[in-house]
Amino acid sequence: MKKYIVILAAAMWIFSSCADKLDLAPENQITQEQIMAILASGDDAKIDQIIGGLAGSLPTWIHRTFGGADSRANSCLNFHYVNNLQGFDIVPGTDGTEWGYQAYGFCGKDGRSPINLLNTNYWEFGWKCVAEANRMLDLLPDDVVGENKKLKGYKASALTLRAYGYNFLMENYRGAYSAGGEGLMIYDKVGGDYKPYSTAGETYDFIKQDLATAVRLFAESEIGENKDGYTATTQDIDLAVANFVRARASLLTGDNATAITACDAILAKYPSFIADSCYGGNNTGTASAPEFLAAANAFLSFEKNPEVIFGFPQINDARNTTGTWLNVFGPGLGGASGDYARIVNVLYDKIAATDVRKSAFLDGNTSFADYTYTLSSGTSVRTVPPYSNLKYAATHGLDGAQAAASLAVFDVCYMRASEALLMKAEAQAKTDENAAKATLNTLLAARTKSGQTALTCDTYGGATTVLDMVKLQWRIEMWGENGLEYYNNKRWGVAADRSVSGTNHRNNLNITVDKMTMDIPANEPLYNPNLQ
Repeated sequence: MKKYIVILAAAMWIFSSCADKLDLAPENQITQEQIMAILASGDDAKIDQIIGGLAGSLPTWIHRTFGGADSRANSCLNFHYVNNLQGFDIVPGTDGTEWGYQAYGFCGKDGRSPINLLNTNYWEFGWKCVAEANRMLDLLPDDVVGENKKLKGYKASALTLRAYGYNFLMENYRGAYSAGGEGLMIYDKVGGDYKPYSTAGETYDFIKQDLATAVRLFAESEIGENKDGYTATTQDIDLAVANFVRARASLLTGDNATAITACDAILAKYPSFIADSCYGGNNTGTASAPEFLAAANAFLSFEKNPEVIFGFPQINDARNTTGTWLNVFGPGLGGASGDYARIVNVLYDKIAATDVRKSAFLDGNTSFADYTYTLSSGTSVRTVPPYSNLKYAATHGLDGAQAAASLAVFDVCYMRASEALLMKAEAQAKTDENAAKATLNTLLAARTKSGQTALTCDTYGGATTVLDMVKLQWRIEMWGENGLEYYNNKRWGVAADRSVSGTNHRNNLNITVDKMTMDIPANEPLYNPNLQ
């Protein structure tokens, strides 16, 4: 990890072009002392010229393509999808010939060895977030930030990104906190000495302190239209994002009270649910000539999704798993290649008949036969099989076109309000079951089909305890999203046992919890002698 941070220590060149704009001498040069003086001056215009661009780039580090041509390992979104294929709830394709089978066939970390890009790129991504955050934080010590509200917002964003990076690394490379997992090297600045591993407690204390400070600074920063720490732009790291990461870290460490408080703050700001008419794709064509419009699907269009806390609109590149691996009508790996993302039948059967989310999947007797895919090179004809997901279905892109290029351009969400509600319900289930039921009932009512009696925990079925109901609703609500089945199974200590009889799984692996923690990349001790 140290190599990434050391490289960034020389990055002050980005400020050199600001010197002439700020009337500093000598021309086209600016010293560290001048930078710090400007940051401490309270002149917001000059502050923006100095670090506005750097601050604005922080969120994009979560959403970048890097690390080579292997699309399974070149972005955060794609990392998450490969992780979900280490679970139970997604069945890719219908036979062993497609791309997804390669990842679906891994037994957890097997196939992602310490020298494999499917391991090392995860490590690089997490530390890249940490390094970029530290690069910003080095410019913003407390005595420079002072009471400047703009600088408080900038510092809060950087602290949140650093915590996000560390939490990502802990979830992928360390065992569950409750099982006594180890920690990581703690770096709070660019450069410095190589560090040994800390304990899990020390690492999470560091993460949670960053987030507690970020929440306070956002509240004091008065950013956003209402000066309350929230912005209207989904691409910003703001108070909701800080609370979201805080809730997740708190849930991982059993700090249920903090998780509930953080989620309450989010849900007060994001009280609305996706409308049932927009929960996934709806066929406006016929069974033989289906038409699914992306612009009407909340999982592809932010305009239809009031739950989006953090995400990026209409990005046309390999990061967009919704346009390639999850859209069964798309021209990419998840559609025309036959690598359809399907729900495992036993989970489908657990979804209540009056639950709108059941309509987000084909049933076991329905298919779209002989569907003609539009490709950049022509057309291809395939049958979209039973249990395929319609959650991300689109035959027409956000621009209304059916061209292959249009079907690669969708809005992509990293954090949404229903996940915060589920985090809250899980924390409550461990302390106050009645409160957890009330929280879940809010979600279940929103997911009940129009005209039907509102679903509740008591009427839903499929679970024997409140915590079991929380886990079931996680699986249904967040199916296919952001690696959450994988991370949840690891946190809960639940194996992904595909050998259960009567499923439509193509692979009978039992992925035990110990297989859900990747090994530290093999070359890391070469850079850090403390890790020998």
